Amino acid sequence: MKKNVHTYVVDQDRKKEIDQIIKQVEKSQKDFRKQKKNGFDKKVEALNMNRASTLNDFTLVFDNFYKELAVIQNEYLDSELKIRSLIKPNEWDSIMKTVLQKPDEEKTRKHFLKENEKLHDKLLQSCEKHIPDAAGKEKARQIVDEYKNKGDLLTEEFLELGYRYRESIQPYNATRKDFEPKRAELIKLRKNYTDYLVDMRFKLMEITPEAEWTGLAKELNSTLFYLGAG
Repeated sequence: MKKNVHTYVVDQDRKKEIDQIIKQVEKSQKDFRKQKKNGFDKKVEALNMNRASTLNDFTLVFDNFYKELAVIQNEYLDSELKIRSLIKPNEWDSIMKTVLQKPDEEKTRKHFLKENEKLHDKLLQSCEKHIPDAAGKEKARQIVDEYKNKGDLLTEEFLELGYRYRESIQPYNATRKDFEPKRAELIKLRKNYTDYLVDMRFKLMEITPEAEWTGLAKELNSTLFYLGAG
């Protein structure tokens, strides 16, 4: 966006104002990632490693995260609308032709499905290692296979919604009402998935010996962070 603003926006004063907004957005993004890594991720990790953690413990942490995510997304939206107000329609059209080049849908889809498969395989290997009895291993396989199916379904839904979102916000005259429904759907998809991940964690814990939980929980940490809430 910044590069193309400099290319297509003629007025220097408007360029400077847009630059300041973009810099603030970049800072907010950096601060939020740092906050997630040092705050949310560490809290989830601590809960996951502790067998005494309850479902309510996880719910409180994830709910708080999604509240913070909604706040920063609203800030991004305010910035987006302010930037649009500083750009003329013909300038906006030129910028969007470059900024919102539609990615190869099938290539993107295959990439995420491959990532899901990698996570599935690593988690299954950890279950095989830390769950000693045959019945437990088979139950774990069913749980982890269901996890991959759930992840693949989420990928399809997320990509479809993402493409529709891009189409709805690209027009110059898009308003907050155009952004809000899709944004809410995206967060709902994420939240439904993280609820599922937490439920899976408790199911695996039930069939894992206490002495082996630390090893399996370490692998689950990366699973809870992936898409998870980010």
